[in-house]
Amino acid sequence: MIEFKKDLIYEQLKREILGQTLFPGMRLPNEKILARRLNVGQVTLRSALARLEAEKLVQRVRGKGTFVSESTDRRTFLLILPDGAETLETPSRYIAEGLAQAAEKNSVTLERCPVSLLMSFSGAECREMIARNSISGVVLETGHARIDPRVIDRIRSFQLPTVIPHGLPQDSGRSGFLVLRTDERSAFADGFRLLRDYGHRRVAFLRLFLPQEELESIRGFSEAELPEFYRENGLEPDPELLVTINNSMEDISHTVRRWMSMENPPSAVICHSDRIAMKVCLILKELKVKLPDELSIMGYCNYPGSQLMIPALSTVDIKLKQCGEMALEQLLNSRKWFTPGVVPEEIFTPYELIRRESIAFFNGK
Repeated sequence: MIEFKKDLIYEQLKREILGQTLFPGMRLPNEKILARRLNVGQVTLRSALARLEAEKLVQRVRGKGTFVSESTDRRTFLLILPDGAETLETPSRYIAEGLAQAAEKNSVTLERCPVSLLMSFSGAECREMIARNSISGVVLETGHARIDPRVIDRIRSFQLPTVIPHGLPQDSGRSGFLVLRTDERSAFADGFRLLRDYGHRRVAFLRLFLPQEELESIRGFSEAELPEFYRENGLEPDPELLVTINNSMEDISHTVRRWMSMENPPSAVICHSDRIAMKVCLILKELKVKLPDELSIMGYCNYPGSQLMIPALSTVDIKLKQCGEMALEQLLNSRKWFTPGVVPEEIFTPYELIRRESIAFFNGK
């Protein structure tokens, strides 16, 4: 959301430059006259002009004035974000941050648009929006949820290279866009093996059923695959420890309390996400279970604040900012993969195990 007058003036002038209402080489009126024409102060105008200059859309020549750049290689991409993307609880916030940093580095303009606003446009309005802003590619950030088929159809109509920076396994086939995603099965397998290497054999796995994702497997594993994976990796495949529940504090609390009341409780827990691990830690605190001496715990995603917990939470960093950077890089090189009607091969994004104090060697007591 634009909040300041300087941002409104920047957006207005940029639209006029990209649409060539202000044509290449044109000298802008002096700041006093232009500020009066735009009904803003000169300080506000200078801030907008400085931003346009940084983006190489205008040139300010000492003693001569401000000119619209004769030519520029600057490209404009449309960033479509789910509604509520500014909250801490969605990966979109961190992906957008990575995109913005990469855009600044590569002299790219990003036009942000909430998905609900995009879908409020008619087909003709979309075409006009694409043309007026010289959009040459699209980033569709989904919030790691199933994409509405109507949104897919709308973006397909643009016939522009489109990248999903943090997608689900089914997104490539359903959309036909270039999908970047984490290999969740490999990431969680590495987490399990880390706990095993610390001597843990009874490792509980707490997963969430999230209907908005519509996945056949959760975090890379189907229900049928988990016991065999446990056996292959030297873990005890106790079905009581392999739990998929709804995302409610009541269900989480019931599950953790049941585990800790078992005659042979787990020595470690790996959770669907860091946020779930944080909730588990609260319950364990109520139960006076000492972490990590009596129970090791691990999360997933490297959620903000996980490093501040006591003990600090071990996790898998899925590098969301880097996902944004990679998405922009793919758009800048879209000639290598974009052919209308051809589904590009999906790309796995990097992840990293982060070992912190919430994991300890199992002493068998």
